[in-house]
Amino acid sequence: MESAWNSSTCSASRPFLTRLLGKPPDLSNFPAVRGNLKLALVMIALIWILAALGEELVYRGYLMNRVADLGSRTRTAWIVSLFLTSAVFGFSHYQQGLTGIIEEGSDGLILGWMYLACRSNLAVPIVAHGVCDTIDIALLFLGKYPGL
Repeated sequence: MESAWNSSTCSASRPFLTRLLGKPPDLSNFPAVRGNLKLALVMIALIWILAALGEELVYRGYLMNRVADLGSRTRTAWIVSLFLTSAVFGFSHYQQGLTGIIEEGSDGLILGWMYLACRSNLAVPIVAHGVCDTIDIALLFLGKYPGL
């Protein structure tokens, strides 16, 4: 489930990755919401449904558990699951370029770690994901989004 909106300003890795790789994530396909309240509100609603709920159900709720099942849910299986699922999550944001892939992969690690640290409580990464993406839209709406 690919989300053009999932650009995660909440990620502390963006400045480092942008400097290292020479460019920020490619958000050129991102719809212009600057000053457009109606579009911003529609996007926020879609973010909570598709990105926060949808992506977390797929990546943390389903894939992490299925990969861990392959290793009999041992500690090692969960660690492998965390890293593998985070890599898949990162690559699913290929439209953002290499910077976006790495950034989203690292965000996936954080969201996956939250899921595991909270005893497989999917509500925690769903809320974290939704809040971060909502902040992104608010910054875009206000014209204060970094790099755009």
